[in-house]
Amino acid sequence: MKFIVSILILLLLSCESQKEEDVKVSLTYNHEQTRQRSIRTPIVVSKHTIDVKDYNYKHIYDSTELDSSTLTGTVEVPVNVNLEVEYKNYTLEQPQIHYESGISSPFIVTHSSPPTTTVTISVAINPDYPVQETETVDNETTECTENCIVDNSTIVDNVTYTDNATWSDNFTYNTKPTQNQKTVWENFWDNISTSDNWSYVSVGHINDVTFSCDNKSIVTQIITQIQNDNATNWNTVCDNVTWVTGQCGRGIELKATVESNKSGDCRCASISDNTTTIRPAIKNKNWGGVGKSCSAPSQSLEVMLKR
Repeated sequence: MKFIVSILILLLLSCESQKEEDVKVSLTYNHEQTRQRSIRTPIVVSKHTIDVKDYNYKHIYDSTELDSSTLTGTVEVPVNVNLEVEYKNYTLEQPQIHYESGISSPFIVTHSSPPTTTVTISVAINPDYPVQETETVDNETTECTENCIVDNSTIVDNVTYTDNATWSDNFTYNTKPTQNQKTVWENFWDNISTSDNWSYVSVGHINDVTFSCDNKSIVTQIITQIQNDNATNWNTVCDNVTWVTGQCGRGIELKATVESNKSGDCRCASISDNTTTIRPAIKNKNWGGVGKSCSAPSQSLEVMLKR
């Protein structure tokens, strides 16, 4: 998704080589037609920043946070130098991770410049922002050879299951999942078939289930949704637990929650939320977790299917 940002630079003419500029940023959001799904929770932008840089050497001449109501600020810039403006904004939910950003084409401020210079920036959503839809995940199927366990005959709540399929992995605080972890997660789902009649699913830590569903019809729906349309936010309820699937970052997300306001995918759950989120293919540090799901503490995660 891209937007158009118009930046109006009001020049204060002088004979010096360095000039103080009043900068007004006018944001005009022109939504292009895309196949991306919409974000169901409104994004509240709380901070807008700009850096004025040397176009060639990327040196930052000045930076400022814009007034949130008028989008105005003041910067000091040189004259007769190729410049560019880098824009970023931030949300209340994720104040440390920019939500959108863009860089202008080069421009020059001179003593003879008109009172107002307009700079246009094409702005894109940060792919590492937790609430983000990006590329379509392909459907290539490969054999699951790692962290996939099939065993025989387990008993849960007096129900005997003859086979298990288990994915599990260990994740580290403030560390992105590796490409191998992403691949193993995707391979696990590629090798699961609804024709195998799975009737139970659980999520949680390794050997510590936080949520489970033993409704065969619902388990089949969850698997079908992940395999056929993992880019769409979808949810269903099993025993008062909401199971959510969708795409987050660059891959599949599976979440179980009893929180009434957490049925969307690609969201940040807090440490107090009764929620388990698993999304190792996100390609950033927000791989999920039990409770807190963005910048979560180090932990193991597990998905188990039984029949």
